[in-house]
Amino acid sequence: MTPEPRNEDLLRRFQPCLRYDSLETYFADSAAEWTANPPNRLRRAGGEVVATPANGLSLDFLAKEKYGNGAGVLAGDLIESTRGDYGRQYLELRRAHPEYRNVMYGRTVRAKERLWLQYWFFYFLNDYQLALGIDVHEGDWEMIQLRLTEDGSGPEIAAYAQHNFCEVRDWSKVRRLSGEKEEAGAAPQAGDSDRPLVYVGRGSHASFFGPGYHPTDFYDITDGKRSPNEDTHLEIVDGEPPAWLEWPGHWGGVRTGYGGPAAPCAHSQWTDPDALLRSARVHPDEPGPDAPRLWARRRRDRLLLEFDFSPMAETPKLLVATVNSEDEADVAPHAYRYTLERVALGSLQTTIELDAQKHYDVALAVVDAHDRSTLAAIFVFAPSTGLRGLVGRLGSALGRLVHLVRMAFGWEYPSR
Repeated sequence: MTPEPRNEDLLRRFQPCLRYDSLETYFADSAAEWTANPPNRLRRAGGEVVATPANGLSLDFLAKEKYGNGAGVLAGDLIESTRGDYGRQYLELRRAHPEYRNVMYGRTVRAKERLWLQYWFFYFLNDYQLALGIDVHEGDWEMIQLRLTEDGSGPEIAAYAQHNFCEVRDWSKVRRLSGEKEEAGAAPQAGDSDRPLVYVGRGSHASFFGPGYHPTDFYDITDGKRSPNEDTHLEIVDGEPPAWLEWPGHWGGVRTGYGGPAAPCAHSQWTDPDALLRSARVHPDEPGPDAPRLWARRRRDRLLLEFDFSPMAETPKLLVATVNSEDEADVAPHAYRYTLERVALGSLQTTIELDAQKHYDVALAVVDAHDRSTLAAIFVFAPSTGLRGLVGRLGSALGRLVHLVRMAFGWEYPSR
């Protein structure tokens, strides 16, 4: 069954724009990543391996009742990784398959005489690693949906899924691409006012209407400052969906201690969009955690981190740094985590290389004593070559000297 042209036009017209946190390292991609990843395998709950990428596992192999090799589908089936180095797997997979990068899925569902536009997002890993590593799991399915007006001309409300709940707003109060461009001093293009912004929770990938601290049933934070290198491709799965979307298994194993998510078709809103509204809640306004003072510098082509935790009531549990280079389009940002127990201030010379010929952005944050992450502090590095590089290195050295003097005498920094 081919999708109705009007429905496809609506899905493209109102396609959301994903905005990630500065510390995010996993992005909405094609679900084919999970079936193509070489270390992965499809197995039964009892351990029997049904298929691997080397012997036929792919999206087309999956189905509702029978796999591509004729084996029957069982509800307890799952696709899992046989290795725990998820960052390396993701890096290698995105390099090998650039066509899998930045993909979302769109479909329509009618309920109570209203048409809903649904957008589903797949992530390689839910990297919700606060101090206790809570809820980290392989694979991650997230979604938002828009309910159209009675005449079907455009949305009237938006529902963004957030863990076990969702948040609902009138369409008039949803941030759009046009507003983002205007705030940045750029001229909006035709259609930008129709495209909603989705602020993706750091690591958890829950969907929010704005940046900041979000006290959900867990804890979420996002600054929305990282955008995909290219506009996310919308794959229409309307009408009769591909067979793989009706596969009832789980998109992840239990290697991390938490099971992988159920398939989209297993969620109640897949056939009844109104069901998601029954989990709607309003988030109370709560202040975020105290912010530390953090700095990132380039020292001898290595990343140097400096920190002052004195503005915080308690010493944080974890320092997190994400390193990204715009000159490495095929490399996803990489996160590094450091445990600094009973440390109030100091510096950390890392072995992380910063090529003097490349641009970098480094995002820093901490996880506080109560397992809450802070917003990221962002530092940008230009190529450190020639006269400009010399001036930059001298400025960095002077800045470090001033920083060390302030730390030695306990002088306060101006508030930021």
